[in-house]
Amino acid sequence: MHFVTSNANKLRELSNLLQKKLVQIDLDLNEVQTSDLTLLVEDKLRQAWQRVGKPVIVEDTSLYFDAWGELPGPLVKWFVKHLGAKGMYQALLNFDDHHASAVCCLGYSSDGENLHLFKGEVGGEIVAPRGSSGFGWDPIFCPHGARSTFAEMNEGDKGKYSPRGLSARRFRDFLAAEGGQS
Repeated sequence: MHFVTSNANKLRELSNLLQKKLVQIDLDLNEVQTSDLTLLVEDKLRQAWQRVGKPVIVEDTSLYFDAWGELPGPLVKWFVKHLGAKGMYQALLNFDDHHASAVCCLGYSSDGENLHLFKGEVGGEIVAPRGSSGFGWDPIFCPHGARSTFAEMNEGDKGKYSPRGLSARRFRDFLAAEGGQS
């Protein structure tokens, strides 16, 4: 199965969550700038299929601060790139509400026509940066029901709490129902 991503961390994490060896394809896809995660993933999936021509997976993860409305949303990688996780946390300090939602949308197509989307959403709090594992905004997101940020968790625990873990489990169930397509 082919996973179009330039992020080696996402590749490793998703391979482990799916318990499947994924083939990384590092393509430069034109990423539509939108707050609509579904639209974004559908567009990436169509582009990826056109370029790869084989069963393909794409993924995008968003982080929504309640205090900021729909931001950073799907634009979170740009916030991380320019502010870093610590800078994002510091910018949120001016607000009383530190609630956030992390949403992952995994897209899969085996034929380029049928697009299957698997979403996972997890609520949590934005906290002072803690932990050294993980990547991106993992040090500042503490999911509800946990006492640790994603960056403080081992990969197994993170997979239980993360939106990527939830979307991967839904995708795995779909594949099992479809007879384990690859």
